[in-house]
Amino acid sequence: GGIHGPVLTTLTAATAAPLFAWLMGTMDSLTLTGRAIAGGVGRGRLLPGNLCVATHLIGTDLMPIPAESPWILALEDVGEEPYRVDRMLTHWRLSGLLHRVAGVALGQFSGVSEERASPSRWLSLWGDRLGDLGIPVVCDLAFGHGEDNPPLALASPAMLDGDRGCLQIWRHGD
Repeated sequence: GGIHGPVLTTLTAATAAPLFAWLMGTMDSLTLTGRAIAGGVGRGRLLPGNLCVATHLIGTDLMPIPAESPWILALEDVGEEPYRVDRMLTHWRLSGLLHRVAGVALGQFSGVSEERASPSRWLSLWGDRLGDLGIPVVCDLAFGHGEDNPPLALASPAMLDGDRGCLQIWRHGD
């Protein structure tokens, strides 16, 4: 499996320690705390990625969301205006894929000025596009293209708690 995390050009002392701990097997779990948008608890395998890149995989054989396994979708992006994020999430809804996930964890959507993308605008967007799905949704989790970029391992067991606003990931079992 792959890891969504820092790359060599963005690796810092703060991001290297958890990345290497995960790779070496000395970190068994990871918990990220954010802001709850929709409540409930979802369990499944973690599917982390960049929203724009993942959106382009919809309709191809590379989209790894099989119907037989629950997934926790973990999305982030950089430099995407809210109207483009809205369009991409609408595409996810229309594709039916959001009805096959057990929860949506939203990381950092950075690289856009607060004038164009205020925190309240993001909250409104998350609620409008994801709040009515009947699954937990948590935003403002510390992963993405910023300084906080912990290793999110593809297909790791995960739990998204929309009541407490946290994402938990385990190396083995859950």
